[in-house]
Amino acid sequence: MEELNKTNGTPAEGGADENKEGKLSFTQEELDLMLQKEGDRRVSQALKKQEGKMKEAAKLAKMSAEEQYQYELEQREKAIEEKERQLALAENKAEAAKQLAAKGISADLVQFVVAEDAETMNANIKLLDKYFKASVKAEVEKRLAGSSPKQNLVPEGTMTKKDLMSMNVRDLQRFKTVNPDEYNRLMKG
Repeated sequence: MEELNKTNGTPAEGGADENKEGKLSFTQEELDLMLQKEGDRRVSQALKKQEGKMKEAAKLAKMSAEEQYQYELEQREKAIEEKERQLALAENKAEAAKQLAAKGISADLVQFVVAEDAETMNANIKLLDKYFKASVKAEVEKRLAGSSPKQNLVPEGTMTKKDLMSMNVRDLQRFKTVNPDEYNRLMKG
């Protein structure tokens, strides 16, 4: 990680520079500072978590046995409700993916339509379907509105009557449709 100065073996000057290989290099002081900040952040998180546990324990210690029982019961009910909510979201996500696939829309877009209740989710799917199809239609019309490329055009005067007669019927008809003036010139000549 650290790039040493070639002359005296100390960290290179200039901080986070990019070396020839495209890798970042840091001085020892910068690296120490980054590590210290990350360590401080993790310690702060752990202290907050432990502080919450201690407050919880102090709160429980002040309660009577009946109050502790009621509190723990409430905590379990909250945990169960959260698990049920997560399960419902997972089921709705799977159902939304099926509905999107049935409508020809990528299941990767499921995150934009999934909701906790079926009515909201279905409304989201209908809305996404409507705007997705409108967007696709607009892009298709935009591309079709452009001039179509002319294919297999023969420059005037380079084709002979012999070349024309050696064509099969389908190619001859296409040539006549695309190049009517050249066709008429060759047939008269």
